[in-house]
Amino acid sequence: MDCRIWTLVLCCGLSVVALGAGADSCTPPNFPLPEFRPAIFNVRDFGATGNGRDNDTAAINRTIEKCSATGGGDVTLPKGTYLAASIHLQSNVRLTLDKDAVIIGANSGYDPPEPNPFEKYQDFGHSHFHNALMWGEKIENVAIVGGRINGGAIIEGDDNEGRDIGDKVIAIKSGRNLLFDGITHENGGHFVYLLNDCEQVTLSNIVVKKSRDAVNLVSCRNVQLHDCNFTGCGDDSLALKSDYAVGRKIDSANIYVWNCYLETAANALQFGAESIGNFRNINFWNIRIGRAWKAGIGMRSADGAIIDGVAYRDVSMKSVDTPISITLGHRLLSGETDRKVGAIQNILISNLAVTDQRPRVDGIVRPSLIAGLPESPIENLSLEHVQIVGKGGGTKTEEKGPRREAALAAAGLFIQNARNVQIRDVALSYERADSRPSLIAHGVSGLNMEDVKLERFPGSALIRLEKIDKLQVARCPGLSDRAIEHVEMAEE
Repeated sequence: MDCRIWTLVLCCGLSVVALGAGADSCTPPNFPLPEFRPAIFNVRDFGATGNGRDNDTAAINRTIEKCSATGGGDVTLPKGTYLAASIHLQSNVRLTLDKDAVIIGANSGYDPPEPNPFEKYQDFGHSHFHNALMWGEKIENVAIVGGRINGGAIIEGDDNEGRDIGDKVIAIKSGRNLLFDGITHENGGHFVYLLNDCEQVTLSNIVVKKSRDAVNLVSCRNVQLHDCNFTGCGDDSLALKSDYAVGRKIDSANIYVWNCYLETAANALQFGAESIGNFRNINFWNIRIGRAWKAGIGMRSADGAIIDGVAYRDVSMKSVDTPISITLGHRLLSGETDRKVGAIQNILISNLAVTDQRPRVDGIVRPSLIAGLPESPIENLSLEHVQIVGKGGGTKTEEKGPRREAALAAAGLFIQNARNVQIRDVALSYERADSRPSLIAHGVSGLNMEDVKLERFPGSALIRLEKIDKLQVARCPGLSDRAIEHVEMAEE
């Protein structure tokens, strides 16, 4: 189900943007799950010990190979601790772990990172898949269900010493019809899940307690991720990306995420920075963010991607540095010959509540940031039913320097280079006094503000506007109702 209905009406020379949803909330897509033959293969019958001392990789791989070669079925791991490195996932196999079974990454024995002629376009971790606790390539109809799978000795950074070690828990390149359900990961590595060019994917009831990244969906289509709990992340909790690791531009589409709890020292819900292929029809709802020391909602197209049609509904967050960060850049790190700046358009954020803002750098209180480029403004963006309680305490500053520094001139929301922006039923308030304007908009065509409540402190302005075309203001306390064609400069 595509949950988005976008309409743009031009009336009396003024842009009236109605960005809304076709229903009150998104409906789970119910993508079909993989099915398997009733055959059962027990890893103990193929020599696995499960004693936590002996390396069981070879026995587990023998079991998977036999299961797949005979038409597929279940590979079962009974109660025990299985030390392993580079388990080879194969088609038509469901790996089922007993509730008291745990797989742990061994100290050595991992497959070496495979050669990749395109590795200069993304970091080492994204470029290689075989140096993982579990990996598969060009596989389909695969599931992992239950138990615990821990990174163990897997590392979180790049291996610059050529050691026999892995940096991912589960890595799949070009997979189809995949299911991961009911798994707990007490620790991970650079990634717990790195899925690139995968389609028809379900991740449900996954717990990640500690890792660098929890889940990276890179150039994936038809994905449903729900009822997951990701905490202890040093970088992104859930990242949607599109890189050049497989040597071509691949789009991402039809991704649904709901009923999840996230904590991270970086970004909670993140697009990019790897952003070559386009993104469309991405939906998030019923998301709780308990910590994000960068952005709660982060979106960046830096490598040419068009991000088109993203909806966030019913999101709560606390202990975040920046509630919303949506930006365009021109890094253009890609093997494509016709590289050009991307676009961000048709974005809905509805029913967002933010409290207990906690800046990651002492004394730097960041507002939410929406910033396109002069040649590619962010287009058709709606904020509705939003309440943000900021930290406050900022001092008046000039709007100068790069965008992130210029944005510090605003206390709550900074908008630059955008077209058709609707802000409806939005409240920006602060824990303590802030001398900066609550909202700054610069270079916006079509700015519609309705029922917007901005907290004002003595000596500070509510808003600062510069180079605004087609401005509409209605029912905003402290601001006069108006509908005018152009504002060159105004502060009130």
